[in-house]
Amino acid sequence: MDRHLAQLALGALLALPLLHLLARGTPLLPGTLRDLDVVGASLVLAGAGTLLALGMGLGLAVAAVWGRVGGFWESLLLLGYLVPPFVTGMGVLFSFQAFGIAIQGVPGILLAWTLHYTPLAYLLLKPQVRLALGLLTAARVHGVTGARGLGVVLPPLLPALAVAGGGLYLALLGNFGVPAVLGTPAGVYVLPTLAYTRLMSPFATDPLGQAAALGIWLTLLALPAVLLARPGILEARETPLPPGGGPYRLVYGLYALLALALILLGLLREALQNPYTGAFQPAFAQALALPLVQAGLRNSLLLALLTVGLLLALALALRPFPQVLRRIRSLLDLYYLLPGTLLGLGLILLLAPTPLYGTPWILLLAYLLNFAALALRALEGGPRVEGAVAVGRVHGLPPWRSWWRLGYPLLWPSAFAGAFLILPLAFSEITLSALLYAPGSETVGVAVLSALNGGLYREGAALGLVLMGISALGLLGRPRW
Repeated sequence: MDRHLAQLALGALLALPLLHLLARGTPLLPGTLRDLDVVGASLVLAGAGTLLALGMGLGLAVAAVWGRVGGFWESLLLLGYLVPPFVTGMGVLFSFQAFGIAIQGVPGILLAWTLHYTPLAYLLLKPQVRLALGLLTAARVHGVTGARGLGVVLPPLLPALAVAGGGLYLALLGNFGVPAVLGTPAGVYVLPTLAYTRLMSPFATDPLGQAAALGIWLTLLALPAVLLARPGILEARETPLPPGGGPYRLVYGLYALLALALILLGLLREALQNPYTGAFQPAFAQALALPLVQAGLRNSLLLALLTVGLLLALALALRPFPQVLRRIRSLLDLYYLLPGTLLGLGLILLLAPTPLYGTPWILLLAYLLNFAALALRALEGGPRVEGAVAVGRVHGLPPWRSWWRLGYPLLWPSAFAGAFLILPLAFSEITLSALLYAPGSETVGVAVLSALNGGLYREGAALGLVLMGISALGLLGRPRW
């Protein structure tokens, strides 16, 4: 009973930002009826992007299984997901500009979303695709061919499609970076970018209340998918395949190269070539000399390291108590799944009267809440070490020493994987940062968007390439995802 009361108390404490958002935004909700076009656009765009990413991910999973793809090519594909979404948007923008094509607006948003989230859909679907295709092979041996094979393939795939679709829909619905880069300049708004615009508007009579009301619409659109979704990338387990080849491997490799090229080539051209003379003139020095960029890099690095250190310390401390860890993780899953705009607005409403507001510490709190589920899942999904700990207890070691000498050493690889996954995600986070930063606590994501808004496209592209390089660190932890 005490355990249940403690869980309820913790759940109520964690829900405070969302409760404040609901309380502040509900009275102003009727005023947002004029924004129903943006509500509808958010729903349609997120739904269309989900279908595109799911379709591409499913096709790549089939190609990977039949072509026995793995290793280098799979890492190349996954790099597209580790790259920050707004960097993907910048890459798409600059790549198409090189050919004189304006890609801003709906087409650009959908293309960038598809490129960015297809690898996640692939990871989530690949294990089930392998199972389904194995069943199909067995069914063909028994004479099941043609359309009848769908009855064998679809049942094991449908649950995975539903879970992956729910997670992708939530990620797209709450995505701020891509619409900020490709949508806002073309007058295309979704709920996160409109809420940010209202919050920053000098003409709004109650900017925080109006942004909170839009947050309620975002919550209403998100809640149905929360029942299906789970935090994505750590739910995906590798299915090692023997070396193979054939046309499926070729299709897979071509897609991975094309997707990365659409992001990388535009950034390289913008960052390395003088647009007026055509000469080779890298913009890295100019970008790194900007005071806002220097402050952003320092703040982002400090926040990312503190986030990783504190979360992994919490996960390791809770790991000897698996039931407690599972309960706390289940509560924190919500803040990883729900759009970051909701968490950001909720923390503003909750902490604006406190000394924490307007300092880097509110950003640290937001990062901790947002990424806690990933850290806890990294240790929860690690090896079962209780047997080794029990052996230590049998030989006379006290519990804490048995964990320190036998249990934790077996968990270091999982902690390593979690650290190298969370570090680049936290370093380049943009949604929470854009809402919560104050002068002096800007992050590198805010610096990049400020450079783009100020017309410093070459400097923004150079920073995008830096963030791509840092994002590749996530691949170091991939064997333990």
